[in-house]
Amino acid sequence: MNATKPILPSFSKLPKTYEALCRLHMPRTLRDTIDLDAVTEIIDLMAGHSLSADQADYLETLAELAGAYESANYAAPSPLPPHEFLTAHLENIGMTATEWGKLIGIDRSTASRLLRGERKFNTTHVRKTAAALGIEPSHLI
Repeated sequence: MNATKPILPSFSKLPKTYEALCRLHMPRTLRDTIDLDAVTEIIDLMAGHSLSADQADYLETLAELAGAYESANYAAPSPLPPHEFLTAHLENIGMTATEWGKLIGIDRSTASRLLRGERKFNTTHVRKTAAALGIEPSHLI
């Protein structure tokens, strides 16, 4: 049986107790996208606000239910190859290949070959890049 879409008040009128929140929308295993949409709407309403302890517990419960449904029903995105990940990351932070190369002590040509995937990252590249940019080394392996 599908959940009905809850009729939500504004955040300021949202119940403060767990029991009252459950009367608004009872947390339960999500069975389909309609259930997921209903829970997501409540999560979106509550997110980013200062919550009572009961509201925080309720939000955490809904988030866990949504996460479980998504994990079971949607494939995790494939990780990018290391050179594509680093290229995208450098673009996001506004750093050029030349600047990155200087940062980790390699020449421009080597930096370009690494970012095009023509050459693999060695342990020194991985270690220095991870430390300099604050990223997980596993993204570069």
